[in-house]
Amino acid sequence: MIIVKVAIILTSLYIVNSYRLNSDPQNIKQADSTVILTHVLFRHGNRTAELQETYPKDPYRNFTYFPIGRGQLTNAGKVREYQIGKDLRKRYDRLLGPVYYPEVVDAVTTNKNRTKASLELVLASLFKPKYTDVWNWALGWQPVPYNYYPVDQDPVLMGINCPRYQVLYKDLVNSAKWKAIFKKYQTQFDYISKNSGLNVTTFQEVYNMYFGLSTEEEYGQVLPPWTRSVWPKVIVSLSIKQYYVETGTTEMAKLAEGFHLKKIIEDTKNKAKKLGEKNGVKMYLYSAHENNVGEMMVLLDVFNNPHVPPYGSYLIFEVHNINNVIGIKLYYNNYTTDGLQLLKLPNCEEFCPIDKFESIFEEYLPSSTDLCYN
Repeated sequence: MIIVKVAIILTSLYIVNSYRLNSDPQNIKQADSTVILTHVLFRHGNRTAELQETYPKDPYRNFTYFPIGRGQLTNAGKVREYQIGKDLRKRYDRLLGPVYYPEVVDAVTTNKNRTKASLELVLASLFKPKYTDVWNWALGWQPVPYNYYPVDQDPVLMGINCPRYQVLYKDLVNSAKWKAIFKKYQTQFDYISKNSGLNVTTFQEVYNMYFGLSTEEEYGQVLPPWTRSVWPKVIVSLSIKQYYVETGTTEMAKLAEGFHLKKIIEDTKNKAKKLGEKNGVKMYLYSAHENNVGEMMVLLDVFNNPHVPPYGSYLIFEVHNINNVIGIKLYYNNYTTDGLQLLKLPNCEEFCPIDKFESIFEEYLPSSTDLCYN
């Protein structure tokens, strides 16, 4: 009976939270008519904890989250991702047009259930069938294909899994410079280690624990008393520093997010060669993780307010043709402010011509995927 009551309470919390998310005020306006293409990188929705994010003394270590499962989207997460599609449709309705055709969107996700499901939800609200697209009036949905690749074959979204990156990462955290940095936080590391049973020596262990604690709390699970002195402020602060570790050198940043940035530039330049094309691709969608968003913002030098990118947060590389100049405007939505924020790129105007954009970030653009393995 107790289990049933708890399940009912948790379900009610999700329903309430879902309605709250759905009613979030978002000042999303129609994009300018100068937009010819857009690249959108977004984080998946709210989820349950992964087993590797728990710690030895975690009271919920053996909790299965049935029937949702570990690391899977919750109902609140589904609502959040569906809202992204609605927001993108509102902003880019003129660009995308009323009728879906296969080339209009190139949608890619990482090989995780939660990112795949998130992408399906975004596509469902972004391309609700109209006119000849309608095949089932009662359903109000149409299938839109997407792609994903094995982790070891996806440098665009999973560059941190490159063998070369892993070597560089180990060298960095074992360097004298970073050992000295970690030593500054030894008191916090020792406290967390003692109470969690986890051997905390770098920001990485705290970063993993952040997701365990945050997802458990979101699920309605009461965190142990020892966390009160470090949660959320201390653990969040230490976790954010991990993004700077992951992009700690130019080569690491190049491997982590450079392949993606290079693809954005190449796809933009290819679009510029086809300005007379009526149809063709209008949007590139990337369903990924908070580290993709955070690392990209660090690389672009627009991480001015360091934070863990929230569920559903997204970056938009909006491509414009203004007076025959092709360039990019960069936007960010973290769902905690009123709509899209226009970000100012370093050494460029808010509208940054693509050639200048490329030259600014040239050092982060890999010459070949062979860099992953050499």
